[in-house]
Amino acid sequence: MKFVLPSSLLLARLTTVGRVIVQKNNLPILDCFSFDIKGNSLTITASDNDTTITTTLDLLECDADVHFAVNAKTMQDAIKEIPDQPLECYLNTDTYELTIDYQNGQFRLMAQDASEYPVPATSEEERINLTISSQHLLSGVSRSIIAAANDVLRPQLNAVCFDLRDHKLAMVASNGNHLALTQVPMGTLDAEGTFLMGTRPAGLLKGVLGKGEGDTQLSFGSRSAIAKTQEYTLTCRLVDGRYPNYRSVIPQNNPNVVTLNRMGLINTLRRVRIMANPQAMLVKFLLDGSTLKITSQDADFGRSAEENMLCDYSGSPMRIAFKGTTLLDLIQNIDSEEIVMKLSDPSRAGLILPAEQQEDEEVLMLIMPSVFND
Repeated sequence: MKFVLPSSLLLARLTTVGRVIVQKNNLPILDCFSFDIKGNSLTITASDNDTTITTTLDLLECDADVHFAVNAKTMQDAIKEIPDQPLECYLNTDTYELTIDYQNGQFRLMAQDASEYPVPATSEEERINLTISSQHLLSGVSRSIIAAANDVLRPQLNAVCFDLRDHKLAMVASNGNHLALTQVPMGTLDAEGTFLMGTRPAGLLKGVLGKGEGDTQLSFGSRSAIAKTQEYTLTCRLVDGRYPNYRSVIPQNNPNVVTLNRMGLINTLRRVRIMANPQAMLVKFLLDGSTLKITSQDADFGRSAEENMLCDYSGSPMRIAFKGTTLLDLIQNIDSEEIVMKLSDPSRAGLILPAEQQEDEEVLMLIMPSVFND
């Protein structure tokens, strides 16, 4: 049988879908892409048996229906070396030899029957379905991933929590030292619930969402989640267990408030942290009046840095320290010209918020201060 499709479109879809494939699979067929041709439509699937990504594209030409699998690495390596042009593909349905003809040459490789390729089980009776802007979902998942834990003993923290309640979707993650929360109003919801998506499928979802605009259809069941964009569908298993009550750790009354230019603070932190102890990565804030002094020090090598920033501060003079890399990661994932830090004292959690929230989105970051001696 013969089918024809553009090389650039095929490569783009293979690159995105192929990110789900891991190096060592329990099932050898998971080293492959599944190609399912029906009519004039090609569905490409890749899976690691926990997370599955599919994409569908229209063929320029096709003369039969077929379902086969082909080694993912070999296919990607071959296609990415071909300039943009239509590819004529011929599959011998008896021997599963696949021939790809392009201008001035051809590739030949062996495919295999795909009847044993695993299909994600999603036939759950009760599911919660919702529609959300892909950009809001992308920003919420991106912020959450940076705050998620990597804790073998507490797998529930190694996840992005999707909390549906009070007509809002909250996307949150925390490792106990910092927290990232994004809330999006949903209007009407089928029901309420809390669902935990592991950081690996969440990272794959982030990659899928970065490829398109429009809306994403989310569907949550007791064991699986499905995300559908215009071009891709991601299905993944959910993490079992209950997520900690993250709302209880968010302070409600931090009286010391400082407003800062976000990019100015980012650039200052990048410079000052160079001189910090590489293990602790502490940066210290001295807040007093309209000036913020940011310092770092590595006593072992006799180096230090100090820089002043203009700010708008209301509160009592304070010295407080944070882990510079963590603080930088949180601030970089806030979309605002200015940020607001709400602090209580050097031992209690501080809040970081955009000075102006984006439309239909509420962002809050929490960070625990670090202990310092001097």
